[in-house]
Amino acid sequence: MSIEQVKVGKTRDKILEAAIRLFAEKGFNGTTTKEIAEKAGVNEALIFRYFSTKRDLYGAIIERKIKEDPKIELPLETFKETKDDWLIFKSLGARMFECVEKDPSFLRLLHFSALEGHELSDMFLDTYVQHLRALLSDYIDERISDGAFKDIDSLLAARAFIGMFINYMISEELFGEKKKKKVRMENEDVVETFVKIFLEGIKN
Repeated sequence: MSIEQVKVGKTRDKILEAAIRLFAEKGFNGTTTKEIAEKAGVNEALIFRYFSTKRDLYGAIIERKIKEDPKIELPLETFKETKDDWLIFKSLGARMFECVEKDPSFLRLLHFSALEGHELSDMFLDTYVQHLRALLSDYIDERISDGAFKDIDSLLAARAFIGMFINYMISEELFGEKKKKKVRMENEDVVETFVKIFLEGIKN
């Protein structure tokens, strides 16, 4: 790779990073290319050298996020054979927290994109959430067959489990619950509480 190509790559990354931060703060419609240029420390015309439109820039963010696949389902794939329900669900909950805390801006991006009707939220749903739901639903079905879980709709159960964590993280990150609390619960305590509620509800 030539020096020129490295320079081009770095400039492109600077623009993307600035756009991610601003889209997460103000949304796609509320952010101008002028603001992105100022945040990235580049000339506004330079943005259009790399991205024809603002929408192309948003598309590049989608691409980048999908390439950074957070592997949310990793604990389920790793511990599935143990059939240790506590370990599996606790590890999965902890992994969801880990992924959001590593990149909280992405959670905000998703919500802005859903409100503004952009395809990012659909792509995330198709790429990650549906896949995680399907894997979790299959595991729950397996445990129902084993007689360990009640005979319930496994897909709804999977949605309920994921939903507990998503709702909590949205309240913390988007609605400022994190800042309002005098004493903040540790993520580990939240995970243990949610897993206990969930497993006590579906276990035979």
